Amino acid sequence: MANRAEWRSRILRAARAAKHGAIAAAKHADALIGVARREVKTAARHRKARQTLRQASRVLKAAGKAALAAAAAAAVAEVAREIRSGKKGRG
Repeated sequence: MANRAEWRSRILRAARAAKHGAIAAAKHADALIGVARREVKTAARHRKARQTLRQASRVLKAAGKAALAAAAAAAVAEVAREIRSGKKGRG
């Protein structure tokens, strides 16, 4: 049977090993949190980019519709001008 000094050294050795294990686990958890934060930032960046692209798409669609409306209005104005001046089409 081990005496008191041997038990004490075994307990201290186990406590040190547990401490080292806890420190290693904390470092690993910290690294995992860092990776998770980077991924969240990347995901947020992707989400922001997709949102910007969607907004740009809406703006371009509106600009296209406005250009079509302006072209149609110009065509109507040209036809009206030709009718008023009595000219025939360019045919």
